[in-house]
Amino acid sequence: MAKLHFDVRDIFRVIRLGWSGKKIWIGLIGLIVAYAGYSILVSIGHLVSGTTLSALWHRYGLFPGALIGELTLLGTLIHVLGMLFVLAVVFLASCMICKITYQQLRGDDFYSSGDAWRFLKSNWTGVLFGPIAVLAMFVFFVVVGAIIGWLVGVIPWAGELAFALFFIPIFFAALIAIFIAIVFVVALMMSPAIVGTVGEDTLEVIIQSFSLTWSQPWRLLFYSLWMNVSVLIGVSILGGFMGATLWLISWACGLFMGQKLANMLVVAHRYIPCPWNWDTITCNLPAAGMPSGTEMWAGRILAVMLLLLMGVLMSYGISAKASGFSLIYVILRKRKDDENLLEWEDETLDEDAPAVAEPEKQEESEASEATEETGEGAKEDDSGETSEPKSDGGN
Repeated sequence: MAKLHFDVRDIFRVIRLGWSGKKIWIGLIGLIVAYAGYSILVSIGHLVSGTTLSALWHRYGLFPGALIGELTLLGTLIHVLGMLFVLAVVFLASCMICKITYQQLRGDDFYSSGDAWRFLKSNWTGVLFGPIAVLAMFVFFVVVGAIIGWLVGVIPWAGELAFALFFIPIFFAALIAIFIAIVFVVALMMSPAIVGTVGEDTLEVIIQSFSLTWSQPWRLLFYSLWMNVSVLIGVSILGGFMGATLWLISWACGLFMGQKLANMLVVAHRYIPCPWNWDTITCNLPAAGMPSGTEMWAGRILAVMLLLLMGVLMSYGISAKASGFSLIYVILRKRKDDENLLEWEDETLDEDAPAVAEPEKQEESEASEATEETGEGAKEDDSGETSEPKSDGGN
């Protein structure tokens, strides 16, 4: 079990906690699924809006999107559905990472991504429906306020008088709505961690979101800011190492590949927005020329490989941030409830209890069968229907 201080000193651990192969793998798979789903849905939105696939490819390439007012109403709805799909996938992947982080903090370094997936299948509802339930509360207050305004507008003279008389209750109801809006932001941040630690349900996500917002607002704000700074430092360090690696490959391989490598990199750069300094990477290469057909296809394949490397960098950021929120939740639960979640009993121990008790039940059943047979033999002896057993003596 990790030894925590349960204060801000623990937050800097996220740089190391995020650097885990299985967590980065989960983040990468989540990004691929989110990218594929969003690309398909936004492409459908463009198609129903009258845009051809050829025009979509020439305009957006590998990263399709849409500007405000570019699509029709149906296309915009499909585009919004695509963005919600991305958000849901990232939330679910973050919940799996939070679960692995929680088990890691408890000392279980062998908790696998498969275990996290099985956990998610049983607890995914709280991750998605917790924030939705809080949002529904906020919408309810807004709708009630709109209804009150409508009634005041349609009722002559009595409406405005009633509005003035009941303005204080209306004000406090609006204040509660503002508080619920803040709770919704907290639920968006913390729902993967709340569910990913000890498997809480939707109701517990709502309760803990309100509790964290009310009792630990400044710690939550300060810890979140410090966690984001730590994640930024970690991503910058990893990005710097990856950029230096690309420069080394460009320099070493460029000694013999020369213009061929330069042509491949130029083709690859057309398809992806590279987060690294491209001029620094290619500074040792000669000027690119006209790429051949093979170099064109090699450059496209290289673009896919670089895109995967960008996904790894982004996945590390997701992994570190999810680990940070999981760590923050453990710290804040200790602060507000004096409850160490790392000391909770593992729920899997209860699942093994029936298997342990089965041998005892089998021994009891065998003993009861032997007792019944003894009782039947005694009854037969009393009735005189059976003969006494013969002696094995020498007579």
